[in-house]
Amino acid sequence: MRQGSTSLNAALGAGERSAAHTLRLGGRDMSEQVESWSLDRAYSTDLPEAVRAFAGPASAQLDVTITGTGNESAPALYGPWASRITGDVARPGQSVVHGWGVNGEALDTFRGTVRSRSAESGSDTVSLSALDGADRLRQPALLPRPNLGIANVQPWSVEYTWLTSCTWITDYLLRRAGIHTCPPPRSSAVFYASLHGGVVPDIGYLEETSGLWNYWSRTGAPFEIAMEGTFLTAEAKYWPATATVNRTTDGLWIEGWAGNSGGDPNKEKSVRYTLAYRTESSYRYITLHADFQSGVFTASHGASIDPLDNQRVYWGAVSGEGTYHFGWWLRWSSTGVPTITPTVTRNGTEFWSGADQALSTSTSPPGQLSRIYLRLSNIRAEALQISQLTVKPATDAERTLAGTWVKGAHLGAPEFPMLAFPKVSGDAWSVIQAMAKSTLATAEFDRDGYFRWRSHTRWSTVPKKADVTVSSTREIGSLTVTDEIDACRNEIAVRWEEWAGFDYELMRISDTPANAISIAAGGTLTRKMPIGDDQYDPQVPWVGSDATGYGNLIVSTSFFSPSSLVFGAAEHSLQRDGGTVYLMIRNRSANPIFYHGFNAAAVRASPDTKAPVAALTTARDRASQLDYGVQSYEHDGTPWIQHQPSAAKIASALVAAAADPAPGLQNLEILADPRIELGDVVRVVDTSGAELDTLAWVVGIRTEGSGTNVRQTLILRGAQSPDSPMDYELTPDPPVRPGAPPPA
Repeated sequence: MRQGSTSLNAALGAGERSAAHTLRLGGRDMSEQVESWSLDRAYSTDLPEAVRAFAGPASAQLDVTITGTGNESAPALYGPWASRITGDVARPGQSVVHGWGVNGEALDTFRGTVRSRSAESGSDTVSLSALDGADRLRQPALLPRPNLGIANVQPWSVEYTWLTSCTWITDYLLRRAGIHTCPPPRSSAVFYASLHGGVVPDIGYLEETSGLWNYWSRTGAPFEIAMEGTFLTAEAKYWPATATVNRTTDGLWIEGWAGNSGGDPNKEKSVRYTLAYRTESSYRYITLHADFQSGVFTASHGASIDPLDNQRVYWGAVSGEGTYHFGWWLRWSSTGVPTITPTVTRNGTEFWSGADQALSTSTSPPGQLSRIYLRLSNIRAEALQISQLTVKPATDAERTLAGTWVKGAHLGAPEFPMLAFPKVSGDAWSVIQAMAKSTLATAEFDRDGYFRWRSHTRWSTVPKKADVTVSSTREIGSLTVTDEIDACRNEIAVRWEEWAGFDYELMRISDTPANAISIAAGGTLTRKMPIGDDQYDPQVPWVGSDATGYGNLIVSTSFFSPSSLVFGAAEHSLQRDGGTVYLMIRNRSANPIFYHGFNAAAVRASPDTKAPVAALTTARDRASQLDYGVQSYEHDGTPWIQHQPSAAKIASALVAAAADPAPGLQNLEILADPRIELGDVVRVVDTSGAELDTLAWVVGIRTEGSGTNVRQTLILRGAQSPDSPMDYELTPDPPVRPGAPPPA
């Protein structure tokens, strides 16, 4: 429930209902020109209306009528054909902030943008319709489609559970719309993993995982949600989105956020990156190890993936419990010698930087960044990324991205794991709506403009106290109480997708120009190839010569000879946009190189695949079935529920909420209160006839105002049920008349 000021709370407590309202359009105060307004908020849920539960998305709509000013009519000032000088204040897409209250004090109740305007000729009014922040999510819903979940993981393995989740997908879609929950990827990021409920990266590709990627925590997370490395080390192997080279004047900024409070005090609390560079005949590895328990930072370089076999250097950094931003600045010399500098910012204020150290015992041949290994141990990590920069970040703000982003969303802890990304269509808000309904979550933009995603747990426990009390002696103007058998659901089946048994095949994606294409020193080349809608994302290739294999980029020093391969020169990336794959090559060398072709593989479902298939998981309440008979309901969790324990959890939650029906509370008209929000708990006390004293959740609010008058109606869902039926001194008649002759 929204908190009001002392004076507003006192006015509401005293029954003051002379409304005050505010309206800003494009930042301009238009309050004096408001003739009337209405504001609607409600959860759009697929659940039966009378069930004691609520879920789904909510978007608010404001309708407001404004008048003209200064002897000019509203249509002339603000209509579609009005001058831009006056009319843009009400144009579609313009910002809208509305508020209302009592006793001359208003609370903001809506923040959004104008969707439409209508000016009636001959009148002095223009009608505006506005939607809240959901309108910011109208861009196409584009999701990554990594193939790890279907190509490499068996349903009984640890990795099956948390490749991604609806929480991760929501966060990803929000970030694409500019709504952030943690520091965003830099513009030159080649790898970014939010770790907000999934091991898949936002930028880059997941190859494989090991250990436990099952623990996602809001507690102790640096910003929103963190992967919690536990007693077992969690490891993942990724491909970068861009294969950078080790013969360039640019450097790599390798960074992340970590919280080391709690955990096992006898184990190191560490984050470790390993960067694998593929050269002509071998790999070279850079390992960067940050132990926040001891404060020791370690870097190594050599031909072994085991850092203990390579040259190592050390720094003594800050330590102790806290939230850390850590960064490693890596650059390469022209002869293949890496130089590394670590930095740490602790709790936003305490800064430490280590001295530059070169690892020159063995030099690295020319090559490209081909893999990124990540290891977490006994620590919470979030917002990990690698970016290619021309210079090292010099200030703390540049290092930590402070001041470059604003937090605009709140995510609940991830509840349901996913194995694969389904194909989606429509806009981002439509996908978020579908996920909320399937997983019984709520998704909404609040009156301050913040997005909030909350799981079904917000209604799975009966509240013990109310946010506000309304009674028939004062606040309640009208109330209808209903009781119906449709409020009872005691056998609930949840439909989900079973991915076990998925079979796949590799589809070739290739590009072979008729003649080699020259790429000048410092120049770029872009090639595009079609990809089927049924195919998963291909990975970035590496420089190689096998024209018939998969994952090779053929660049050489010769126009005529594709076998004269050149390493450490071609920085390249592979990006998918709908049905097209774009290969981008940048020549980072001082000499021209020649592009001879490219090939890759994309996974798609085999024609005879048996997955995913729809499965049903059922929960029932036998006692309720004895009282009310079997009342069934099927909830569709596809394609977002992909795990039988998840389906069982949803079915159990719904049965717990619906087995004992609660009376319906419809169209509760009360003395208007601007503090009430969706999801609030209201105590309803009716002594005028129903003799009702119960708790209910607010699932819909409609408020209308004109002048100083305001009217508010709530839609509620009961939070608790009456006692089970007793049928005291009753002998219910059987469904068939005793003694009736059987039908002929």
